[in-house]
Amino acid sequence: MPQRRPRADSESGYSLHEVLGRAHRQGPTARWARFYRRHWRRLRARSAQRWERPAEPHDWRWAVGLVGRALVTAGLLMLGFVGYQLWGTGLSTAAAQADLRAQFVVSLQTTTTDVAVSATEVPITSVTTTSAPDSDSSTTTLAPEPADPTTTEVERQAIPEFSSGDVVGQLVIPSIDVDFFVVSGVGVEELRLGPGHFTDTPLPGQLGNSAIAGHRTTYGQPFHDLDQLAAGDDIVIATAFGTYTYEVRDLKVVEPTDYGVVSTTDPNIATLTLTTCHPKWSAAQRLIVSAELNEIESDRVLPTETVTDEPTEESTTAPAPSESSTSTSSAATLPADTSTTTAQMLETEPSEPASTPNEPSAGTSQGEQAFSAGWFHDSTALVQVLIWMAILIALRMAVTQVSARRKSWWPMLPISLAPAVIGLYFFYVNVNNLVPPNL
Repeated sequence: MPQRRPRADSESGYSLHEVLGRAHRQGPTARWARFYRRHWRRLRARSAQRWERPAEPHDWRWAVGLVGRALVTAGLLMLGFVGYQLWGTGLSTAAAQADLRAQFVVSLQTTTTDVAVSATEVPITSVTTTSAPDSDSSTTTLAPEPADPTTTEVERQAIPEFSSGDVVGQLVIPSIDVDFFVVSGVGVEELRLGPGHFTDTPLPGQLGNSAIAGHRTTYGQPFHDLDQLAAGDDIVIATAFGTYTYEVRDLKVVEPTDYGVVSTTDPNIATLTLTTCHPKWSAAQRLIVSAELNEIESDRVLPTETVTDEPTEESTTAPAPSESSTSTSSAATLPADTSTTTAQMLETEPSEPASTPNEPSAGTSQGEQAFSAGWFHDSTALVQVLIWMAILIALRMAVTQVSARRKSWWPMLPISLAPAVIGLYFFYVNVNNLVPPNL
């Protein structure tokens, strides 16, 4: 059996206190202490000599040195701005996409509940008119029709209108590893959340040309590799009303003024157009990807009518007894096998054509402004850029003056670090507002 090692005590000279003290006097800590004691005065003397140097004569050498320092500072600021665009904007978009994912899940649950309730409702009763043979009076009775588990009321569910920034659906492009949630609107604020849907075009899954725009190098760069798509690649858009698969037809590059590429040319087919800036890191042109709906791998095409909260004239006006009610009663006297549901009657009625659902507005709409936006799209940010630049320069001068009096950068350099980071952040935010929104 191994024997326990005797505990060191102070009499043997190997106590824990003495061992640690010997290591402190002879170990790395002692060597660092001797280094600082030996060289601290020399280092402080050199630092003081640096601050006590005479001023440089303002000749051509001083001018060249000033220009060089200015260029180095500008290069560092540009490097920091590139980092802000690549990672800073991406972090904000990632947080926004997480919120949009939660909203999309809620919309899926709400739509599923509405469809389930709509499918289990009792069908609309038919009106049967019976008349007694010996009298002129007639009695009207309500008799429920046979329940049909699959009615067309669910299929003709109207699509609600989306507000600016609401989640429209989930865009997935497997070939280039794209998975982003699409919001309604293509303004500056909407495109910072993710790809945006042109509100003056049909929704994904509807007939007509549905257009979606997205950033290519900033804010998560959802369309960074859009130019790598090829004919036949799939573009899947999942909405709260169905999942739709589009096949890429062609890619082309157009000018920023060619807004007609997002308009509908054939209202009888469902197409999709993805737009972004071209080439990368520039807003000189626009890259256009055209795709067509694959009806075999997609759900049924959505209706074009939308639900609005404003009351219509038909809902506010009370129906008066007229010939239409008589015709309804006579139509309801048909046998059970020839009776039609209300949804089927709506399908046979001619619907009025929409005013301009698929056409872009004639003026300078939000979509057209976002499509053709170039440099200095937010001119008001230029004043903010100059203000924050002046604040940073004043902070730099204050730190230099105080450090020169103390003949040391300590402690002004650590104290000014936090204000400098905050000033740089707002400086980069406003500079980013000057660049094209679709970069």
